[in-house]
Amino acid sequence: MTRNECFRLLGLPHTASESEIRKQYKKMALRLHPDVNPDPKAHEAFILLSKAVDILLDPNYTEEKVDKRPSRRAGNETEEERLERMRVAKMRFEQQQMRQATDNARYFLSLTTGKRWKIYQCIMWVSLVLSLAMTIELFLPRHYERDILIGSTKSLNNGIIRSNITRIKLRERGSYYIQNNAFAWESTYPEVLIESSWMLHTPIKMISTDDFSRYRSVFDFHVWSIRYLLIALLLVPLFPYLWRRKTLTFVFVYHLSFWGVGIISAYILLTQGRLLHVLSLGFL
Repeated sequence: MTRNECFRLLGLPHTASESEIRKQYKKMALRLHPDVNPDPKAHEAFILLSKAVDILLDPNYTEEKVDKRPSRRAGNETEEERLERMRVAKMRFEQQQMRQATDNARYFLSLTTGKRWKIYQCIMWVSLVLSLAMTIELFLPRHYERDILIGSTKSLNNGIIRSNITRIKLRERGSYYIQNNAFAWESTYPEVLIESSWMLHTPIKMISTDDFSRYRSVFDFHVWSIRYLLIALLLVPLFPYLWRRKTLTFVFVYHLSFWGVGIISAYILLTQGRLLHVLSLGFL
């Protein structure tokens, strides 16, 4: 093992001082030591790490030189040459394994420490609060707020929970997709009641009336339409937080939570005044 390879395993520049080498060794040893790392490859990685540090701290170390001349054919190879070739191949394999284990440990550490991990924890807590709020409001009473129906479009689409929806415009709330009920809207008064959830004030139904009847039209393409999916999705960040393992599953769910759930949580919380609704427990 050359000194350059040792520096590369430790992730240090060639100009690193003895104190920097020892500091980096302690940091990596805490992750690779078999007593704290259940990975079967951790033991071999720790041995190679210790060997690399010993080489760098030994001023009298002579680098091993590998003969790069073309090897003899297998038929003319002596037993001593065969053993030497196997030793060199094993050394290279161990170095490769060590580099891979070190890179994996460094990447895992970058995900679970520092500012990035603090941001992830914020995303997790925000998503948990939103999931809890959306679950609780399933059992809470509803808000009823007045608005004015300005108009609607004649185009029809397929929605998430309804097969026949259209777009309407309300004076206060703006544009929404809603269950198509054009005949009722044409004959009713423009003043309508909006039924919304308690915690997040998410529109659920629009109630319109005329002189004889009351009509209920369900909102679609909205947070309430996919509430059960969102409740489950917002719980996903809890999995990497409680189950930190150096696996592809962890990395995939981590990034799904960091980018996917993080963006969704920010959108839900920062639109339509939902942050104020959550902070006031739905009273405002």
